[in-house]
Amino acid sequence: MKNVFIFAKSVTWTKSSSHYTCRLWLATDKLKLKMKRKDISSPRMSNVSLARYFALFWLMFCYANSQGQLTLNFNSGNINDVKWEGNISHFRINPEGQLQLNAPVAGESSVYTKFKVPADSIRIDLYFKLQFAPSNDNFGKIYLFTDNVAEAAANGYYLRLGENGSNDAIQVWKLSAGVPTLMASGRMGGISADPADARLSIKVYRNGLWLMDTDYTGGNVLEQDLEFMDPQMTLPDSMYFGIYCKYTSSRTDKFFYDDIVFKTVEKDTVPPAVAKAEIQSDSRIKLTFTEVPSESSVTNVANYELNNGAGRPVSVSYSSSMPTMAILNFGPSVIQSGKYYRLTVSGIRDKAGNTRAQTLDFVFPVSPSRGDLVINELLADPYTGGEDFVELYNNSLKFIKLDSLILRNADKAEEKLLLTDMVLFPGQYVAVSKNPSFLMSTYQTPDTARFLTATIPSLNIDEGNISIISRQGSISTTIDSFDYREDMHFILIDETKGVSLERIRFGGDSNDPNNWHSAATQVRFATPGYKNSNHIDGTGVTSGLNTLTPDRKVITPDGDGNDDFVLLQYKLDKAGYLATVRIFDSEGFPVTDLANNFLLGTEGALRWDGVDGENNYAKIGPYIILTRLLHPDGKVREFRNLVVVAQKF
Repeated sequence: MKNVFIFAKSVTWTKSSSHYTCRLWLATDKLKLKMKRKDISSPRMSNVSLARYFALFWLMFCYANSQGQLTLNFNSGNINDVKWEGNISHFRINPEGQLQLNAPVAGESSVYTKFKVPADSIRIDLYFKLQFAPSNDNFGKIYLFTDNVAEAAANGYYLRLGENGSNDAIQVWKLSAGVPTLMASGRMGGISADPADARLSIKVYRNGLWLMDTDYTGGNVLEQDLEFMDPQMTLPDSMYFGIYCKYTSSRTDKFFYDDIVFKTVEKDTVPPAVAKAEIQSDSRIKLTFTEVPSESSVTNVANYELNNGAGRPVSVSYSSSMPTMAILNFGPSVIQSGKYYRLTVSGIRDKAGNTRAQTLDFVFPVSPSRGDLVINELLADPYTGGEDFVELYNNSLKFIKLDSLILRNADKAEEKLLLTDMVLFPGQYVAVSKNPSFLMSTYQTPDTARFLTATIPSLNIDEGNISIISRQGSISTTIDSFDYREDMHFILIDETKGVSLERIRFGGDSNDPNNWHSAATQVRFATPGYKNSNHIDGTGVTSGLNTLTPDRKVITPDGDGNDDFVLLQYKLDKAGYLATVRIFDSEGFPVTDLANNFLLGTEGALRWDGVDGENNYAKIGPYIILTRLLHPDGKVREFRNLVVVAQKF
């Protein structure tokens, strides 16, 4: 570092009770140095100490000015903190800490201050308010860079704030030897109201690129407003910043300015990324970026690749009015629910040229069709302090969106709309209830249990209905419906409060009483949000026609959820058979009638819970199940099956 010589115009010392104060006025007329020295007997300091102190100050001064930063926040309340030129007496600092016009009569007023322009790219932040609707008689200019205080001879750039009509916009003008040229305009009508105010953040890059973000409420939520390129832009090291106001007699104090900062733009090293990928249909994917990408890169179909044979999009829809969004357009029905998709995005650039490769995994959720979503469990008589719940199961290979589905109690004509972003994957369960926390604590559900907090229709205890409805416009589709009754519970349960009805087979009829059973004791009588204690895998249908076969040979009807009942699975050549089922003990005595002229479909199952005709547990031992099927056309079929009732030890 070269030697620095500091020349002082004058030095004064003053004494107080605890210290001496030295005030040094430097020869530059721009710096005043105030120094305190405590606990000394005289004001004298060594030359070395003074040299060190002043050298440190000079380094701080040089550093501060080398940054080329102009900051005008007017917080001190003293307009002379900055060396202004022009009509200084026409402005004041108001109690809110803003620079405010305060002219005596109608006319024009302006003030300028010279500053060191940052050597790198520049960011300009500022706030203004015109407390009126602007016109050609009442408008403002903000000179960002000018090399002369006289506009007629200046080179540089300024903002014009206001004009006649309702299309007032923030305009950027360029001056070339005093001749103005409009470079770009912000949002039309953006400052046409009363008041006209805005907060701006302008980035000026040394290659001539200008970007302006604006909040037209004066707040801090700024959005991109304009962009233009001036390849001939040159900015000298020192230029003027200025404010100009033209006003009538009623607007002499209606111009306000604040928070003006010129500083070096921090180098942008963060590449744009896809923040969200949303499949809108079987041929469209909507992307939302973390920042504005360059249009040429975001519309290039070669920058996207979708797996599962989808390939590249046919086209990309992009609009500068929504600069952080893009729509990828594929061929019809290319994207299907039930598949896991991976989108590879590469080559997307921002204004600074940053880029990176990125992969995104997602699925295509769809509304359910009939049979895709089934009612799998129901609690209509909760414990005191609890709430009813209905459990849904995704019985399809699709990804099911639950949003806007309707749960309906047909008996009461009462329905509740589900508003949720939850997507149910194939094979997943979800318990819908107003109070999931009660269910979790009462039934001690596993961590894998899934819940949706929502209000469901009120359910009667003795009997009722619950349905899943999908409504698209004026068309309503019943996805599943369950007519429940209290007597569908296991007959040997004395108290059904807090006990849920569980579906046995997904493929079984929702309104077949044989396809439902009380939840097991071991799970505290309910399994909300996860696999039922009574669930049996498979379709419930035996192979071959005209067969009737028990699904197990031994049952232990003790309510533990394991082998509590037997299902007599049947598959017949036609519907309309009437079934009579009688159960006999090993000595041939009848124990109970399971069915008497019970109408069957073409396939399904009949359930025996191991209970005799007097509603007692059947004794341990073998039992013969005799089934006789009679069809109205006269055809008769008979089946004999052996089942053993056992007891766990």
